Amino acid sequence: MNEEQDLSPYIDLMKSFLANKIDAHEFEGRYLSMFKEDTTDWSEEEYENLNYLFGEIDAFTPDPELRNENDIDEDQLREATKMTLTKLSMLS
Repeated sequence: MNEEQDLSPYIDLMKSFLANKIDAHEFEGRYLSMFKEDTTDWSEEEYENLNYLFGEIDAFTPDPELRNENDIDEDQLREATKMTLTKLSMLS
C-alpha cells in the first residue's frame, strides 16, 4: 500500500510521442496496454489524469473518413497528451 508510485513509464511514453520518437499508433497501443495492466494504487488526482488520457486515446481515430464528432485527430491527441504530461509532472 505504501509502495512508491512511479509515473515515469507513463511520462517517458508521453515524451516519446510528443518528441515524435514513436507514432500515434504505437503510442496508442503502448499506453492502452500499460494502463489496462496497471495495478498501482494511484492517488485520485494521478488516476484521474491517467484515465483522462486513456479516454482521449480511446477516442483517437486517425482516419478522417471514420471520425465522428466524439472522436479526436492526432493534433487533438497531442494536445491532450501535452496537457496530461504537464499535470502529472506537477504531481511527481
